[in-house]
Amino acid sequence: MKRKSIFTLSLLLSVLAFTSCEKNLYDESKQPQNDKTVADLVVPDGFDWKMTKNAQCTIIAKNKSAVSIYSDKECDESSMLATLQTSNETITIPLSLPAISKEAYLQYETTEGKKVVMAGVADESNTIHFALPENSKPVAQTRAEETRSGGSINYPNNGWGTIMFEDMFPSLGDYDFNDFVLAYRAQVPFYSDGNKTLIDAIQLGIQLRAIGGTLPYSPFLRLKKLPASSVEEIEVYQHFNTSVTEIEWSAGPNGEVIIDFSNLASAISKPSGSRYFNTEKEYTTTDIPELSIVIYMQEEVETQSVDFESFDFYLAKANQGTEIHLGGYEPVYDTYFSTHPNLGDDYYYSNKGLIWGLSVPAPIAHVIEKGNFLDAYTDFATWATSGGNDKADWYKGNKNSELLIKDN
Repeated sequence: MKRKSIFTLSLLLSVLAFTSCEKNLYDESKQPQNDKTVADLVVPDGFDWKMTKNAQCTIIAKNKSAVSIYSDKECDESSMLATLQTSNETITIPLSLPAISKEAYLQYETTEGKKVVMAGVADESNTIHFALPENSKPVAQTRAEETRSGGSINYPNNGWGTIMFEDMFPSLGDYDFNDFVLAYRAQVPFYSDGNKTLIDAIQLGIQLRAIGGTLPYSPFLRLKKLPASSVEEIEVYQHFNTSVTEIEWSAGPNGEVIIDFSNLASAISKPSGSRYFNTEKEYTTTDIPELSIVIYMQEEVETQSVDFESFDFYLAKANQGTEIHLGGYEPVYDTYFSTHPNLGDDYYYSNKGLIWGLSVPAPIAHVIEKGNFLDAYTDFATWATSGGNDKADWYKGNKNSELLIKDN
């Protein structure tokens, strides 16, 4: 394709092993039992269960310098939100920040070779502003780079995110959040034309980590703000532990891009004797199906067309059947069951404010069959019942490894 040569695809998606081949048999009779499940939690009105949020970031500089932006002041690699080369113009890009955070951190190198970190706080419009000092180290320029600056945005950060679904919608289900478990990561290369930041491709990785449900759902991705008419091709350029080499995509009812990952789910091979895929402790697997994908544009679009919250991962039955989305996302083709007694007024929230899909900005372990999510992640209930204000990193805190399928 005409633009493929501008990308170094090796930047994206190193292969990660998310489970252990160790076979530790789970003995339910020996596990501590929590009388409550996620279905019993009482959460504050309006709690959206989101662990990330959209933000804008502007960078003003006089030099062409290499900088990186992080969500954590320690600037560790896993919290990297974007890397870019500044220019003598203002560059504005979308970022994905932790839901309770108002800060981002920019790291640059001075002309003396010292690395410096600047903190930026979001204003009332949720925009973080950085002004790069004049002592930032200029980068060496080639003739081809003299008029073009840019970089790459990471979603949800410089690593994998995890999406976990319950598939009993509109009923509440058992809330082990392992009926469908996906891992994903996206990199959005961009460049500045002096007025706007534009993209001509998106690099996407997706892994199918577990299927603990028996209902006939398949995973999809809607890019809510990206017109299908702007897309030239969607190519699978790498695949691991799967025979899938192509994926289907189409224009949705509003002209947006819809990517169908049904064949990734249908191509899985469950271990002999197992009922589910990678949710039974005695049948774990390291052979996680993974696709690396590039979405090529036939016309440039602005980076705002692919901000983090426009990535809508969801489940759907065949022939545009029942859909299950994260809370707050409207269905694509399905009719929302707004009259069902379990459902609230907002899309994919129950009348108690519960959800059927949970998105975590990290590659976390998922719960085994018959495991209680509240027992597996003991800080989760505090996070949910506080409306997300306490234990925001619940997935990093106390957990029961006997109830989890390891993520590495």
